[in-house]
Amino acid sequence: MISMIKKPIAIAIMVLALPFMMVPNAFAGPDDEAFVTQHANEALAILADKSLSSEARRERFRSFVDEVASVPRIARFVLGKYARNADPQALKTFTQTFRAYATGTYEAQLDNYSGQTITVTGSQDRKPGDSIVTSVITGGDLSEPVDVKWRILTRHGRRYVFDVQVFGIWLALQQRTEITAIIADHGGRIQAAIDALQVRIDNRDFATAEKK
Repeated sequence: MISMIKKPIAIAIMVLALPFMMVPNAFAGPDDEAFVTQHANEALAILADKSLSSEARRERFRSFVDEVASVPRIARFVLGKYARNADPQALKTFTQTFRAYATGTYEAQLDNYSGQTITVTGSQDRKPGDSIVTSVITGGDLSEPVDVKWRILTRHGRRYVFDVQVFGIWLALQQRTEITAIIADHGGRIQAAIDALQVRIDNRDFATAEKK
């Protein structure tokens, strides 16, 4: 199945991407921590801004996702081994559909935010240009703090959020498992994953998606 964590705060902050691996006990650069502080609070501020119309908030959040995430790379990761020999047109269509589905999950939760803030609590390096930043989200309508980890990659001088761990789940890795299972069940056809996502988009069903 293609499942999304139902807790709204998870959907608010996730930017799907590459998987997490165990890291050594070393501190990441302060720039990565500052990046998470700035952009995570920016995301929460956009989602909580009741002065904007729903459509205006959608547009601002779409622009925000495009700024901090590399959707084509995320889509290739989610496809796993099926991306290597994918038909270019199928890969393009999957990327477009995956982006629409991910954006839909954010938009479906636009009215569920009210004043949450994020505090960075530390960081670790995997290697140069690859770090894990730890944080806690509090406030708003949260009954208790939520611990969140962010995997940050730096390529050619630009930082990206490539995975987020919420409630103990690395979201990109979860998506990869579920998407590749759909493709495997349909003879290796990427179109099967495209179709499964498109059904959910058409039905505005972004909380969960079951494998057909």
